[in-house]
Amino acid sequence: MFEIIDYSHIYHSIMQFGKNKSVTVHQWYPFVEGYSKEFIESILDEINYTPNCVLEPFSGSGTTSLELQFKNINCISFEVSPFMHLLSSVKLYPHYDVVTVKNLIVDFKSNLLDSPDQIREYQKVPFGRTVVKTDKLKKWNFNDDVLDGILDIKHAINKIPHTSYKDLFNVVLASILLEVSNVFRNGKCLSYKKNWESKETLKRKEIHEIFLRRIDNVIINDLLELEILNSKVNVNNYNQLHFNDIRKGILNVPDQSIDLIITSPPYLNSRDYTDIYMLELKVLDLISDYDELKDLRKNTLRSHVQVKHGELDELDVPTLRTYLNKISSKEVQLWNTDLLNMIKGYFLDMDFLFTEFRRVMEIDKYIYFNVANSAYFGEEIIVDQIICEIAISRGLEVVEIRKARDLKSSSQQSGVIKNLRESVIVLKS
Repeated sequence: MFEIIDYSHIYHSIMQFGKNKSVTVHQWYPFVEGYSKEFIESILDEINYTPNCVLEPFSGSGTTSLELQFKNINCISFEVSPFMHLLSSVKLYPHYDVVTVKNLIVDFKSNLLDSPDQIREYQKVPFGRTVVKTDKLKKWNFNDDVLDGILDIKHAINKIPHTSYKDLFNVVLASILLEVSNVFRNGKCLSYKKNWESKETLKRKEIHEIFLRRIDNVIINDLLELEILNSKVNVNNYNQLHFNDIRKGILNVPDQSIDLIITSPPYLNSRDYTDIYMLELKVLDLISDYDELKDLRKNTLRSHVQVKHGELDELDVPTLRTYLNKISSKEVQLWNTDLLNMIKGYFLDMDFLFTEFRRVMEIDKYIYFNVANSAYFGEEIIVDQIICEIAISRGLEVVEIRKARDLKSSSQQSGVIKNLRESVIVLKS
């Protein structure tokens, strides 16, 4: 239905966060999902106006808001994950003082040296059945010495008197968790590292050293640069970051108050980001029990099957209907009986969002929407085209679908479908 314009020569590298891994502030946490700051720059170079207020519905690691803040452009953003909200807010905070941080580090190092031998009597072990070794477990996230080192750091962080600086140190702690753990991010989940049981465990003091190197070698240098950058900034996107589900938060955005939307929502790939970032959520005490975890999952976009939503209506979009019929005919093969409802729910959420996008957007302005196609049981779901049909039905104009790059399909689909298109959909209000 829609012509696909190949932009892979432009977008292939800048649609990956990896380009930010050594960039000031962006590098504070190794975020896998998301695009680079160059993607934001390419959009601002392309449109023929200077935005007054941008909307970022899915803040993630805060790339969009941060880059726009550096460019003195207002950005309203939303994030439902407590960890991602923390990460975005720490990167956006405009009032760090290097002298204060250096003094805090001196006290912090002293407190680390004075960590109690029996740290678990002073700092509780994070919630979760697999965090640390027990007699009933065959696998666990952290070896004992490693966990004690982490708890030492948490204990010292809790003595920092300023919330903003305490949050900064917590993000640094989050940035080393995978490195010192027994697990790694493996697509949709956390998996155990190869031969993790036989590898020599890190010592308690080594965890302190890894953390302090990160503070000394990255954070201090970045804060010096950040002071210079912030001296030229007149907007405060930190105050415009909202800890809320976009499906609720957007209702409070005034009509025709937005003149650019840049975002990348969760893809329709049954990836639950609460699973992927479970270590951070647990260790930073952002969730404390399974009820809180369940509530968080309920508030996320319907792109995974961890929450059952019951039987859902089917959105009346021709291309979507075609693919749902194909998948329904193979229902006996479905690895999860709620898979069809996940797909229906995802596009119902998209329909709601684009209805609201049309309301909040000024006339004749742009939306840049980064998505990827999906596949289940040998049937590709052309997500970008379905979203375009939804957008058109809600009064928006499709400028073009741009192919950004090819993504490898899952191992279950690779025998039939090798690659899935990642796209940037450009729309006009």
